[in-house]
Amino acid sequence: MFLRANKLLWVKATYFALLAIITAIASIYLGEFVPFDIFQKIGADTVDTILNILASSMLAVTTFSLTTVVSAYAAATSSVTPRATKLLMEDSTAQNALSTFIGSFIFSLIAIIFLNSGMYDQKGRVVLFVVTLGVIAIILVTLIRWIEHLSRLGRVGETSELVEGVTRKALLERAREPYLGANPLADRELDIPENAVPVRSEQTGNIQYIDMGKMDHLSRDRDLDIYVISLPGDFVSVSSILVYVDKPVSSETRRELLGAFVVGHERNFEQDPRFGLCVLAEIAARALSAAVNDYGTGIDIINRGVRLLTNYAQAERHAEVKYERVWVPPLTVSNLFSDIFAPILRDEGGITVIDIKLLKAFAELYNLDNGQFKEEARKYSRQCYEHALRTVALDEDRETLKKLVIDEAMAERKEQPFHSGQTGRTDF
Repeated sequence: MFLRANKLLWVKATYFALLAIITAIASIYLGEFVPFDIFQKIGADTVDTILNILASSMLAVTTFSLTTVVSAYAAATSSVTPRATKLLMEDSTAQNALSTFIGSFIFSLIAIIFLNSGMYDQKGRVVLFVVTLGVIAIILVTLIRWIEHLSRLGRVGETSELVEGVTRKALLERAREPYLGANPLADRELDIPENAVPVRSEQTGNIQYIDMGKMDHLSRDRDLDIYVISLPGDFVSVSSILVYVDKPVSSETRRELLGAFVVGHERNFEQDPRFGLCVLAEIAARALSAAVNDYGTGIDIINRGVRLLTNYAQAERHAEVKYERVWVPPLTVSNLFSDIFAPILRDEGGITVIDIKLLKAFAELYNLDNGQFKEEARKYSRQCYEHALRTVALDEDRETLKKLVIDEAMAERKEQPFHSGQTGRTDF
């Protein structure tokens, strides 16, 4: 909960505001450490003038920055996808910049009040002057970074990069712990005892987080075997089963089991790598719609999807069991392919250049040394080919597609790696 709160803008702004107030107050008591001859060289009104300029300018900069950020959120919502706006709202660069501007404004305001109240003596003014110079240096650095960041904030490419980054992190974390540190629940019918007792959700929404540490504590403290069947990202209602336990439990234990699940109104990127893939697919679907007709973004998203799935396939696995009496189902490759590629296949509208790019992407994923990836790549390659044949008109395009589809002949040529340049068509 604390980590999630730290991603909110108002929380960071509060931290900076408190730091500004503490700094202004500390300057009152640090004056005794100032050498006698230094304060005589600094004019009495110097710090007053600087603080007044700082207060007025920071208020204007903060107002301008907030307006720009809100406009970027609106642009991302309309041109990218509303689901990606959450990442923009949690962007550390924007939050730090706004928090710095707000904190600087509060610092200068508090310092002016203290100055006019006579709380600073001559030495205190020297300390305040030095602190103010430090604040100005921080503002200058922040402004330079902020101006550079504003040029990219809310753009399709920048937002796609943010989504890819957070999805890569979630995928690699799941690859390192494919069962969230628990035992593998490969087959629910075989692995869950027949007399297991279901524990149903009391909320309706998406699972955002599962506290595996709490689940482990309950399994040991209450002598339970816990079988988790609902993963982060799943939509649950009051009739949905979250876990099975090997014996009946009290209402208190049931509440504690439910308390290990954080259920919210929308999905979260942290423990739910599938959500990131879905958001990327939404970006591609919007770009390939008839209203936007942006092939380049669609191809870029396909490249990102291949890169993410390749990283996941090649990531090092650590199936170490930390929670010995908890079982969790795996993240299936079938779902990953479905999340990123199925919406693109459905919405690309028979665009030949996209069909060619998809077939090349499936061929690259087929060449990975992973049996599940080969199976899914072959299935989606066949679907893409059959889908494309319904719309393609030129025999040349049909031949190109036929050469790219993963069929039995290509499977037999497995030892000859596929290269995207095998056809004469332009690659992206």
